[in-house]
Amino acid sequence: MNQASLYHRANQVQRHDAKLILDEYSSILQWRSDGQDSLLDVGSGSGNVLMDFVYPLLPKSYEQLVGTDISSKMVGYANNCYQRYARTQFQVLDIGCERLPDQLKGRFDHVTSFYCLHWVQNLSAALNNIYELLKNEGGDCLLAFLATNPVYEVYKVLHKNAKWAAYMQDVEQFISPLHYSSDPAQKFTQLLDEAGFHFKNVEVRSEVFVYEGVHTLKDNVKAICPFLDRIPVAQHEEFLDDFIDVVISMNLQEDQQCDVDKDQLQQRFKSPYKLLVAYARKSSDLLDNVLSEMSSTRSFKGVT
Repeated sequence: MNQASLYHRANQVQRHDAKLILDEYSSILQWRSDGQDSLLDVGSGSGNVLMDFVYPLLPKSYEQLVGTDISSKMVGYANNCYQRYARTQFQVLDIGCERLPDQLKGRFDHVTSFYCLHWVQNLSAALNNIYELLKNEGGDCLLAFLATNPVYEVYKVLHKNAKWAAYMQDVEQFISPLHYSSDPAQKFTQLLDEAGFHFKNVEVRSEVFVYEGVHTLKDNVKAICPFLDRIPVAQHEEFLDDFIDVVISMNLQEDQQCDVDKDQLQQRFKSPYKLLVAYARKSSDLLDNVLSEMSSTRSFKGVT
């Protein structure tokens, strides 16, 4: 997860889902009437999802845009890429920390997060911190992360392989905290309640992403796999080959397609996963307005 440049070009799934969700929710986010919005993004990684899909939605007069990530390498990469943007910065933040930095509390109108919270085992702490980041007068958040994904089952199989076991002893720490839940939407709604959010829409979406070719799948694994940094570089390709073998054994390989340009067969791999999408508001003061706007835009499930 520290290979920022690779993640920057290999995060197709994250980009695909973030764009769809933002297209759907952009009119639901409670933008300020004066255009002085402040927004913090949790788990920005290399920054391209935030800057390509969230930044264009902000009013031109926005007050500040802050991207955060637990990785200092990711933050450094993002700051270097986007330093030309005014009132925009990236900084290190562990959203699952026990105590949020005082200078961040109550400063933001919006908090967004895409493909981050499945890395946080203590979701309760993360949501408490998101609640504290938001302004008391009515901030809101839009969160999307993996509830389940076959990659977790691949990790568990590789963990049992004697070649990789020593590098993957803490494998459960890298599996989404909702992966084993029988009702992840209900569980996350309960956590939002406990954090203090008044208005919530939580849904779990069943999705499938297809990786076109072994190289594409390996690039994605290299970009996100938390174990590669522990494995000697000379063994990386062997690990990736074993990863592909497990994927094939799980029947996640689709029929081969002919690559017309290269005149050869191209392997395709499917990844069926469940994505949890949640919108929540800190204050209920504008609840009637929100409900009215949402009902005119889309019929939402699970609104409480």
